[in-house]
Amino acid sequence: MDLALPEHFSLSHRIFKIIEKAILTGTIKPGERIIETELAKKLGTSKSPVREALRKLEGEGVVQLLPRKGYVVKEMDRKSVDDFFDIMLIVEPATVRMALRKKTEDVCKQLDEFINKMERQLKKKDFNSYLVLNDEFHMYFYKLADNEWATKFSQMLRKQADILRSLSLFTRNRFSPSMEEHGAIVAAYKKSDESALIKAVENHLIRFKENILKSDLLKGNP
Repeated sequence: MDLALPEHFSLSHRIFKIIEKAILTGTIKPGERIIETELAKKLGTSKSPVREALRKLEGEGVVQLLPRKGYVVKEMDRKSVDDFFDIMLIVEPATVRMALRKKTEDVCKQLDEFINKMERQLKKKDFNSYLVLNDEFHMYFYKLADNEWATKFSQMLRKQADILRSLSLFTRNRFSPSMEEHGAIVAAYKKSDESALIKAVENHLIRFKENILKSDLLKGNP
């Protein structure tokens, strides 16, 4: 594992980013135990910054501390997925509707650039870079919405969305369909077609959810 991150990052924050990336890319899977001593040894550090990083991840709902087991990556079950998407299907359509107010030629160019970059990463099979761009694409709409409450909701939901998106994309080859759905969102936005835009976002979320529910990594699935 590589600790080569910006110098201003504390050691615990570097370790936090390393564990987070391992979970988002599926290197560490839902339900898998994270052994502090082993991780500290791999990173060439003491257990203290590892424990601090794990506590932060616990606070974000990414890992959980279980009796006699220690930290494990939090598993998702059907109810938690249903609960998450019930909220996302309210928040994201409302956010893109607000984002339409900030539509300019430069904004449309930026959205096209996101699509182009994501397509390039898929062609190179650089799926980790695709995931980063995917996250930036969705967060861009929250930025455009320029709404304090939308921002707060996005900060609460983003981490779980990233984990679920990673799980969905890697387990069911969702990259190509997901790319098409992003394209539909951008096309509707550029036309200022609010109805089509909301429909495209809802379709993206519904397809996203359907794919997760088929995952063999979802708790309770065979």
